[in-house]
Amino acid sequence: MKIVRVQAFPIQAEPTDTRPYWGSRAWGTERAAGQAELSTEYPVPLRRRFLYSRTIDTVVVRIETDTGHIGWGEAKAPVAPQATATIIDLLLTQILIGADPREVTVLWERMYAGMRVRGHRAGFYLEAIAGVDIALWDLAGQAANAPICSLLGGRMRESVRVYASGIPSLPLEAPDAAIAELVTEAKSLEAAGYTGVKVAIGRGVRGDLRVVRALRDAMGDGFAIYVDAAGVYSRADALRLGQALEELDIGFFEMPIPPEDVEGYAELAQKLAIPIALDSIMSRHETVELIRNRAIDVVQPDVCRAGGITECRRIAELADCFGLAYQPHVSIGSAIHVAASAHLAVAMPNALVCEYWIGSNPIGNAVIEQPIELHDGHLSAPDNPGLGISILPDRLLAHVSRMRPE
Repeated sequence: MKIVRVQAFPIQAEPTDTRPYWGSRAWGTERAAGQAELSTEYPVPLRRRFLYSRTIDTVVVRIETDTGHIGWGEAKAPVAPQATATIIDLLLTQILIGADPREVTVLWERMYAGMRVRGHRAGFYLEAIAGVDIALWDLAGQAANAPICSLLGGRMRESVRVYASGIPSLPLEAPDAAIAELVTEAKSLEAAGYTGVKVAIGRGVRGDLRVVRALRDAMGDGFAIYVDAAGVYSRADALRLGQALEELDIGFFEMPIPPEDVEGYAELAQKLAIPIALDSIMSRHETVELIRNRAIDVVQPDVCRAGGITECRRIAELADCFGLAYQPHVSIGSAIHVAASAHLAVAMPNALVCEYWIGSNPIGNAVIEQPIELHDGHLSAPDNPGLGISILPDRLLAHVSRMRPE
């Protein structure tokens, strides 16, 4: 079994939601300009704006073998998917052609080593590796006639609980009617079977607390609430907010401060009872630094950007050695993203919950033959070989971007 063709398709799908992606509304250009309520100006506002695309952007990887098998993967590229696709075309394909796709770890190490000496240990390069790696696991599962979770050692659980992602917070001056709308949305999610929700905070300590308190009062103690600050707070504000969130029984506090501040994460993790989580983990090397500094409680690598299934498995197992929880980060992406995350979530012993994007998704179930469905707020890994999903190429590749950088 040898690889004969590698293709990377930059996807930019037109959104079908009536509202922009919740992350963009919370932290991107959709965020309201006035943020004077923040008690400190560190990080400065310039550092609290993130790029989001108007379209749903990702990169789909297709690998073909001489036996006729097709493996699909996804490289998470929330902006500029052409960059990630070009990395696959120009750097990774030459490593893969002629190789046995079942030698997943060997190929991962060869790809990672290719640009290691030049410092490419995260970002677009790791995202590109992630997309290829998922496709290799898909092929390995097909060759073994087994789902990926079986190749990972088997199902530790039949399904994993998911939380709805997500609801954006509001600034302090937001009207009561806007708060009521968020509560109504949370109740509709509960009625749909979700047992928890993640709130995109970072609108100011008092504004965030107003929203979270309203949700807790309305939803009661049995409904899980998680928060994600996207690293917008200073240590002092994150500590003040975290102490208040503890009283509201929040499940975890995700990226409270900039991810580069490992010492700050250590301070928060050791002063707060609320679990500290981080999704901007790209490798086990970053994970071990956080663990050594006692700076994290929940690891949240995203399978489509943190080196794929191979590296996410390593991160989860490393965390487990130190009694830390693992939780797949799943943002806006395709059905491939969801399936790969589900296999990891059911197989890893220390899996906590799994993120699940609630938006209308034109590259989700719409591009596969058999929908991936939730049952009572739980997600199961597909039973068929490999990823276990049957891609409808015409539907998926209809969203390939025709744009090229000038």
